Amino acid sequence: MKGSTETGQGSLDFICVREIVRISDIRAVNPALPVVSRTVQSAAIDPNRRIVAPGQVLLAARGVTMEYPGVRALDDVTVEFRAGEIHAVVGENGAGKSTLMRVLSGSARPTKGRVELGAGLGTLGRAAHDAHEAHFTKPSDAIRAGIAMVHQELNLVPALDVAENIMLGREPAGVFGFPIRRREQRARAAELLAMLGADVDPTRSAAGLSIADAQFVEIAKCLASDARVLIFDEPTAVLGEREASRLLALFQRLRDEGRAIIFISHHLDEVVAVADRTSVLRDGRLVQQFARGEHDEGALAAAMVGRDLGSIYPEKGVCDAKATPAIELVEFGAVGRSRGISLAVRPGEIVGIAGLVGSGRTETAEAIVGLREATGTVRVEGRDVRFRSPREALAAGVTYVSEDRKGRGLHVALSSIANTTMPSLDRYARVGGARLDVAAERATTARWIRDFAIRCARPELPISSLSGGNQQKFALARWLETGPRVLIVDEPTRGVDIGAKGEIYRILADLARKGLACIVISSELPEVIGLSHRVVVLHAGEVAGELPRERLTREDCEERIVRLASGLSEEKERAS
Repeated sequence: MKGSTETGQGSLDFICVREIVRISDIRAVNPALPVVSRTVQSAAIDPNRRIVAPGQVLLAARGVTMEYPGVRALDDVTVEFRAGEIHAVVGENGAGKSTLMRVLSGSARPTKGRVELGAGLGTLGRAAHDAHEAHFTKPSDAIRAGIAMVHQELNLVPALDVAENIMLGREPAGVFGFPIRRREQRARAAELLAMLGADVDPTRSAAGLSIADAQFVEIAKCLASDARVLIFDEPTAVLGEREASRLLALFQRLRDEGRAIIFISHHLDEVVAVADRTSVLRDGRLVQQFARGEHDEGALAAAMVGRDLGSIYPEKGVCDAKATPAIELVEFGAVGRSRGISLAVRPGEIVGIAGLVGSGRTETAEAIVGLREATGTVRVEGRDVRFRSPREALAAGVTYVSEDRKGRGLHVALSSIANTTMPSLDRYARVGGARLDVAAERATTARWIRDFAIRCARPELPISSLSGGNQQKFALARWLETGPRVLIVDEPTRGVDIGAKGEIYRILADLARKGLACIVISSELPEVIGLSHRVVVLHAGEVAGELPRERLTREDCEERIVRLASGLSEEKERAS
């Protein structure tokens, strides 16, 4: 049986820090003007920073097979990663992408085959002049050999501040490791964050970071290692358009210094824009490789799924504009993060919420269901309510699917079955709650596995054994199982492949046609445009404008959303 048992485990082991790029070049990846799609901005190159000759193989998998009980996650995969190249790895959820990256980064040892280091990469810190097999037993071995990875799931230490997380294991200190030079530590962290264009205070506690800011900190940790091979698993999944563009521009700069950049992405436009070489995995096998210019998004999607997908966006249903709103916000806001938001969503309507990172989208959603202190009024089916917890919101038929899959979306140590049925557990209670109907739980889980095409060979295993995309499908399924009247979903397709995106879109559209009111928060503009009846744009915690259904059909609607999200008023936007 083929499938995946990919995980997103990271490591806190690092080596000493060296300078990666010059601070004087920061402006090259941080232009003032916004971008309108996930394409890259030009970046200046420092030709004196080249590490090795371009085209030299730095890292390779040779005949790698990875087997777990009942699952073959990788099947005889051979692929090379070269200096001076951005190499994208794409495939459906469960295709083996993250498993391959875990093998390359020392987090897992292959059942068969080997990992090979090219000339110039050492083992355990010793440089090598010839290609040789790597014998990694833990991630720190790979890091010392010059290979660093940013995993799909975040692995920060909440008790430490941002600078301490970035420099963990390589703190600037005295001869005997004491005392730690805090000022130097924070200055280095600030430099790395500035390269990413991230407005994050190095002294801030990691526990209070948003998902996007935490992702920047994870990437800064990777850059601090000064590795020659940098691996990124879905690095832009939680970033907005502008932030993603800056990161991709940085990838190009690092590539032109002679590093090998490996990245997994479900954003095929990113892959087409920046990848010099693309490898496609399907069912654990390498099925096709493309060089730059040999493919477009359609060709990649077809290679991933083995068929032509056509349009992934379903036809939008019709909702009754005169119906009582299923949920209504009146001068609503999350204290300290958003304010004055008035919005009504009717049964059968999907309303998209767009905005840049930090615009208050997620915080507003959390305030609606009682996760944050709120101001203003919430009405559900015409009745004023004030939810003090998600449990109260659930009882009223309002559910929220968090963007933070690992922290708030799932219990990763529990089984797929337990995660699926936990929000509706009362339905499976028998004998006054003394026992659970395990057979019914299994049947429910099996139905969602079938409906969402989830790759899950053994649902009784911890959900952490699944790929990130398959975990995301369960995160959505568990709340849909409660039968909500209002669904608020934050980044519904984060880490989900293009085929599964279409499945999720069709399910949401079908639910809307049956009367569900849905609010979709997404950083992917094609998603909010293709799925929503109308789109509300936030900027700095306030509504900057709204695009009705007819306006979403215009060719320039994506640019209009970005301009509003960047702070251009409706009047100025119309005048432009």
